[in-house]
Amino acid sequence: MNKQEILGIFQDALKKPLSAHLEQWISEGGKAVGHYCTLIPDEIFTAAGMAPYRIRGGGSEATDVADVYLSSHLCTFARHTANLALEGQFDFLSGIVGANGCDQARRAYDVWKNKTKVPFRMIISVPRRPDENSIGWYKEELQSLIAALEMHFSIKIAVEDLRKAVQLHNAIRRNLAALNGLRKAANPPIAGAEAVAVAIAAQVMPPESYNKLLEELLNALRDSQGMNKYRVRLIVSGGEMDEPEFVKAIEDQGGLVVYEDTCFGGRYYEELVSEDGDPLTRIAERYFYRMPCARTDDSFPRRYENLKKQMKEFGAKGIVVQRINHCILNAGHSFLFSQKAKEDGTPILIIDREYLAHGYGQVKTRVQAFIESIESRS
Repeated sequence: MNKQEILGIFQDALKKPLSAHLEQWISEGGKAVGHYCTLIPDEIFTAAGMAPYRIRGGGSEATDVADVYLSSHLCTFARHTANLALEGQFDFLSGIVGANGCDQARRAYDVWKNKTKVPFRMIISVPRRPDENSIGWYKEELQSLIAALEMHFSIKIAVEDLRKAVQLHNAIRRNLAALNGLRKAANPPIAGAEAVAVAIAAQVMPPESYNKLLEELLNALRDSQGMNKYRVRLIVSGGEMDEPEFVKAIEDQGGLVVYEDTCFGGRYYEELVSEDGDPLTRIAERYFYRMPCARTDDSFPRRYENLKKQMKEFGAKGIVVQRINHCILNAGHSFLFSQKAKEDGTPILIIDREYLAHGYGQVKTRVQAFIESIESRS
């Protein structure tokens, strides 16, 4: 297959909750377990012989059913995903695992727990301060998740199963990092919106079949013509962002997105799990100590330092910080971004938006002005 054919498969996987590859996996006897947060390790579900599935709102058109149970002050990501669950569009899942990532996703999990027919339901607690005093707590939560999966599904998750799962997901991470590395080129062979779709597809497709397609894509990109029709290279940061359409709205104005500082982007695939020693301990260490998000205590300095590093490596001239309305955690980081950027002169655009806001008219207008302001500095 060529580049466009493979990209088409990844893009199709995002259009509705159940993709063709996952549907085939389930029809052949496989199970899939959903989860809301990248602090819940994919390796545990893979070791259990199941496909890990990141909950997102692709295919949702309204939140009217979820609004019966959830406050209008919850973000539209939480409400769209809960709406799909209430409509039965996630009934193909064999389980749902929540975490205390934020109170809004926590409320959405309550809807799953009390109002859906998904058989296995569990929530784990993740400490907010990644230090040596808390890693034991986090590992105990992962052990509880393993024990619950074993009991409910009458299976045994052995150490060797975890080790093989680590190897598979590390292979995916290496390939995604290799794909992202291609975006450092002056004329990258893949657009930002396309790369975003590839990274998100990793989180909703069975991992083995996904990785084979990803390797095909990397081979196809070697002969792909590079992109040269853009005005400014940009980084997208902020909270929940699983919409290639949002990135395309930026790129339609002449901004080439070369890196995503989001949990569906860089934080998902960067930093490998060590393959030495006890696999569960190494899994806990990777997820707990990795580049933090806004829900982690004192996370902004490390995150901003990483962004400045990525700007230099990817040749970016500005940062677009996007936040879904009512996201309290990322509101704090958005304010800190604006203050820090003023201090060091980094061009930055803060956008408050709704999830799945088709059209992105205001986004395009503001991005256009932002790109012009960067160009005027030159």
